Amino acid sequence: MSAEPSVLLVSSNGAGMGHLTRLLAYARRMPPGTRRHVLSLSQAAPVVTTEGLTWEYLPSQGATGLRPAAWRALFAERLGEVLSRVDPDVLVFDGTHPYRGLDEALAAHPRTRAVWSRRGMWKPGRNTDQLAKSTWFDEVLEPGDLAGAADRGATTAVENAVRVRPVTLLDPQDLVPREDAREALGLPPDGPLALVSLGAGNINDTDDEVGAAAAALRARGVGVCVTAPSIAARAYAGEGVHLVRHFPLSEHFAAFDLMIAAAGYNSFHEALRLGVPTLFVPNADTSLDDQVTRSRYAARAGWAFSVPTLTRGQASAAVDELLSDGEAAARRAVRADPGNGARDAADLILQLAVRSRRAPTAAGAT
Repeated sequence: MSAEPSVLLVSSNGAGMGHLTRLLAYARRMPPGTRRHVLSLSQAAPVVTTEGLTWEYLPSQGATGLRPAAWRALFAERLGEVLSRVDPDVLVFDGTHPYRGLDEALAAHPRTRAVWSRRGMWKPGRNTDQLAKSTWFDEVLEPGDLAGAADRGATTAVENAVRVRPVTLLDPQDLVPREDAREALGLPPDGPLALVSLGAGNINDTDDEVGAAAAALRARGVGVCVTAPSIAARAYAGEGVHLVRHFPLSEHFAAFDLMIAAAGYNSFHEALRLGVPTLFVPNADTSLDDQVTRSRYAARAGWAFSVPTLTRGQASAAVDELLSDGEAAARRAVRADPGNGARDAADLILQLAVRSRRAPTAAGAT
């Protein structure tokens, strides 16, 4: 056994990068000597190298084309091999649907403690069957949500979860200064710029929304920057649009004067915690994440603005409101920020590592 604690971070696939980024937020706040290894089902896994961590990619069921039962067997075998090789004190799985096979692999490696990192804000009545899988884990960790008071999903009824403050990879002090951020992204040094980030393009087609946003912004003299995530199905292309590729992009948020974004967990909390004037356009087609409720809550709290769509002529009025009142809303959001829960989550994980070392056999074993 190594002298330093060892943590295996396992991310589910997902449509974006939220699961993987949340795990990196935990890893970033662990002591430098901690051995951290990532096993990810996301095709964005190579971004882990930016955090100086080792990683490996396990293709999801959809990526392999295997039948579900065949893929579950592959997953269990591959995870078991990684557990034997890495021998972690703690495994942290981030996702809303723990895969069958995870339980088998953990049972075969009783020394390893397990944490289910599971954000809330599920659509009401959805995914309730997954909650029974909490018994596979030693702890259930729930990153908080700034819109948590409006959460009506199944996780709100769970009493044994350890809830921490909202989690983001970066804190405000981590932002690169405006001039340096623009230079790093290859953006014009002068003039107002807006970041348009309406998802990776894998859930639904965002081109109409992006096009409407770009037209309204350009008509008001605002330069348009569109995210081109590494896992995007395709990048938006339009006249006079700057494509930005960087991980983590939030490191360069000072380059932008305002943002038009979907309301996924990461983009929502990064925009509000890092003080970017934002118009949220929630993706209502997600299977589980209740982006509509999340973005409406932020608008009611006066932290940001929210519209259901930018098409059908709605972009102009929404952008006008953002330009006139966005900075004041962003200041209110920053004042309401309770701080980052990532360090609390990291501490919980490391406490489990200590328990694993003190009692290397499974709970109850003799």
